[in-house]
Amino acid sequence: MDLVFNHLIQRETPQPIIKIGTPWQCIPIKNDKQARDTTEVHMSHQGINELQQFEKFMNLEVVWLNGNNLKSIKGIENNFRIKQLYLQENKISTLDGMDNLKHLETLSLFNNELRNLEKNLETIKLFPSLKQLDLFNNPLAEEPYYRNRVISALPQLQLLDRHVITVQERIKVDKWYKDFKSDVKIKKKSNKSKLLPSQIFSKGENLLYKEVADIKNQREQALKNELEMEKTRIKAKEKTFDPNKLPTNELKEQLNRRRKEDPLSVITEWEKGRLKKIFKSYDKEKKASITQDKLQGIYQDLVQDVANIGKVPAIDFEEFKKIMVEDPLPWDTFCFNLNNVIFQKAPDDILETKINDKYREFNRKLNIGKKAEAKEYMFEVMKLEAARDMTEHKLPPPKIIDNSVKRTDFYNFDKYKFKNTFKDESTYKL
Repeated sequence: MDLVFNHLIQRETPQPIIKIGTPWQCIPIKNDKQARDTTEVHMSHQGINELQQFEKFMNLEVVWLNGNNLKSIKGIENNFRIKQLYLQENKISTLDGMDNLKHLETLSLFNNELRNLEKNLETIKLFPSLKQLDLFNNPLAEEPYYRNRVISALPQLQLLDRHVITVQERIKVDKWYKDFKSDVKIKKKSNKSKLLPSQIFSKGENLLYKEVADIKNQREQALKNELEMEKTRIKAKEKTFDPNKLPTNELKEQLNRRRKEDPLSVITEWEKGRLKKIFKSYDKEKKASITQDKLQGIYQDLVQDVANIGKVPAIDFEEFKKIMVEDPLPWDTFCFNLNNVIFQKAPDDILETKINDKYREFNRKLNIGKKAEAKEYMFEVMKLEAARDMTEHKLPPPKIIDNSVKRTDFYNFDKYKFKNTFKDESTYKL
């Protein structure tokens, strides 16, 4: 009773956040055609707990999922073309969801938590093309006659636990299996009925039990909220740009004209990437969007050049707010509307202060041996110095080059000059 009571009042440690793995993160271009053409994905050592969004990757043949935290294989049921599946070094305890993988040739499941060899063999028997199987370092590998039972159940298997199955070994297993069927009986675990808490606890202990249940429910709810936020982040990453938010030809001409007149008035794509850090700092809920009440803070950061791009808005906050009218304001809309914001060179005092600070950080990182970080600071200093030293931009007048071929088959009168009087001996002179 004391052990049960102590177990109830003990507070559990918080469970880790569930990380969802999707094959979209393995392809550079995220569209349906690229998904259909993908035959191999590598998702190893990423701490994945759950698999999702494999439906459009219908032609997958090789899948690497080793070194994660998977407990089951749910999520790849419809990818029946998979031939090689690497699931070693996970926490898999069941093979449910693999019934449709009829073309499986290689299955690696070592270093997992699989139990009950007889039950799992019923699932593995569904793979008629299976040639290579790894099950070592699982609890089921400790069962009696493990290797013989697997070889007998899978006549098509050629390699078990990285050891070749020879013809002589298969003959011995066939002889052994005839005796094994009659002698060995696999024991099944008996299901013991559990007593209700009200039958074993007092009134005070029931209150503690209820409190523990409430805490578990709160943690489960918090875990569900985290999962929803993770799904929202994944959808935001896979979201494609709205065609209405792509630059039109008229906008492109306007940007090119502004860029020729004054390069500092237009923000580049690299500089937009620098501003993304500021946008994320105001997106506390990680929904890839911000509300209008946070727009004032972003504008102040742009005026102070927090992103170190050497440019600041040339308009006041009211005009800036008229441009960013959507509420909530997603990142892609914010990024697109920046094309309509006129920028100018940051004040010299701000640039000088930032340059001096960056130089100090550069020297400090260099002195402690962090050359990679020092290199990043040097790049930022070079960018700020270029913005500081940039003067008014004027294009040189275009040079007119005459590439026409001059004729030489006519008399060039410009080369000769006639004399003013006829008293001269010669009619003309050179």
